[in-house]
Amino acid sequence: MTLFSIRKKATLPSLAVMTGGTGGIGCEIAALLLEQGWDVILLTRQPGKAEEQISRRNGRFEAVFCDLTKPAELQAVSDEILRRKKPVELLIHCAGKIQPEPTRDITPLSLDEQMAINLTSPMLMTSQLLPAMSPNGHIIFVNSIAGVMPLQGSAVYSATKFGLRGFARSLALEFKPGTLRVSSIFLAAVDTQMLQQETQDGGSVLNFVSQPLSARDVARMIVRTSKKSGREIFLPKIDGVFGHACLMMPWLLRLSTPVLEKIGKIGLQRFLKHRATVGSAVKKE
Repeated sequence: MTLFSIRKKATLPSLAVMTGGTGGIGCEIAALLLEQGWDVILLTRQPGKAEEQISRRNGRFEAVFCDLTKPAELQAVSDEILRRKKPVELLIHCAGKIQPEPTRDITPLSLDEQMAINLTSPMLMTSQLLPAMSPNGHIIFVNSIAGVMPLQGSAVYSATKFGLRGFARSLALEFKPGTLRVSSIFLAAVDTQMLQQETQDGGSVLNFVSQPLSARDVARMIVRTSKKSGREIFLPKIDGVFGHACLMMPWLLRLSTPVLEKIGKIGLQRFLKHRATVGSAVKKE
């Protein structure tokens, strides 16, 4: 494993470390950071794909192979970053995994993989890289609305996202205001390959109650957030309000689900039609 060396300049570019860069959101985040002159280290199981997708632009980019389901590999990469002795200004946990399935069909494999990618690896990586974090750095957890609102048919995924919120909020309490910042971004459905795969696997139609978010727009918001104080952001905001209302009044979700599912089915058909139109246009080109 070889990470790029420190450049000998009076002012060094800021360093960002992130996971999940070959997905739609992560790819866009990396591209934006590079445009702004950041150096970016991406942990991924597909470094070749990442190198193809992400242009270096103004900053320096390196994709480092790491299987987040294997703690030893994660520790090795973290140790290498620590040895470089360059402060990490921004740590973004963007990798995610969802396997829609009713609780009766949960397998040890799907449980372990979702737990490892969505919860265990962000916790371990954060712990391992804290010594390298800049005193005023920022740790951002890309979470999901499923972290505040139970998701029927994806209990494991929802449980990991609830857990990730708890970890992030507890972590934030360990630092005084004005020092290391911690943020969580709770997203509704985003138009990415992950959403398409989830849909094919029988994911919830509630993903389509509102139009899926643009990965580019989400990435811009996350990069803007990295320059601000630590916070929780819900996108769209109304989903955060509704999710918290359901936590306070559990009956509300059960009561509203039939209506939301009808709206979601209409939204799903609209989404599939749009994807088919885009696919046809690409083939013609």
